[in-house]
Amino acid sequence: MVRRNRTEIEDKNAIYHIIGKGVEGIDIFTDDVDRNKFLQLLQKTVNFHKVHLFSYVLMDTHFHLLLKTEEANLSQAMQFLNSSYAHWYNIKHIRKGHLFQDRYKSHLILNSLYLYSVASYISLNPVEAELVDSPEKYPWSSFHYLLSDPNKDIPLWLNIQEFLKLCQTSSENFINFVKENSQKNNLGKTLQNVTKITSDQIQNKLPKNIENILKKVKEQVGDIETNKRLKHLLIYLLIKENYRIKDITNSLRITRQGALKIYKKMQKNLITDHIYQLWLNHMKINLFS
Repeated sequence: MVRRNRTEIEDKNAIYHIIGKGVEGIDIFTDDVDRNKFLQLLQKTVNFHKVHLFSYVLMDTHFHLLLKTEEANLSQAMQFLNSSYAHWYNIKHIRKGHLFQDRYKSHLILNSLYLYSVASYISLNPVEAELVDSPEKYPWSSFHYLLSDPNKDIPLWLNIQEFLKLCQTSSENFINFVKENSQKNNLGKTLQNVTKITSDQIQNKLPKNIENILKKVKEQVGDIETNKRLKHLLIYLLIKENYRIKDITNSLRITRQGALKIYKKMQKNLITDHIYQLWLNHMKINLFS
């Protein structure tokens, strides 16, 4: 059973990046029959739980979804999808026990730039894994539906047009952005481009008063008291921007040793985890603008 993330805030019309992984890294999709069954259940999830699906990709050991919930029901929708598929999979493969890690990851999408970058990241997963050399060649991703093909109907349960409207872009622009990065065969390039976009949007420096920053974070990014990852990213950013350690520790009520330990930990996470990089860019946009 999928447990709800303690830091996850469910709301109406909220947009999420969902990551589901096999327990202990096992393959959750072993053949096309498995993948087709998952997509059938994904369609039911979209219809039954009033979900707007923007993007998806099915890899061997995990999947990514980009979606919006009309109701505050993400946990119910994901429980239906994961438990239904796990039950079917176990019968087919004559196995018992959990199929998925006990807690799927969900990342709240708070602006169009973050939405755009996550959709790009999802589309490029098969290229990064060297399964294909171009994202449209991978059949188990929603990306190929963006290409104009009179012989290929977009599934009714895949809401590409709403995604493009939210990002204020066209399918052609999005395709060009993704394919440009796929030719470089480096998912990190996508994040570099997002960072460049972020830098181009930044016109002012961070406020000198950390209390003003904390207020802005709570209003525009999230509550650092209930989201530890967000708090750690903020500590990293403040140290990176040369704020005094004393001011940081006093405002956030942590020790100097604790702040430096968090900074070093976040340095490693930002190298290995693309999601942390995207969240850092999102935070910069909201704090610098």
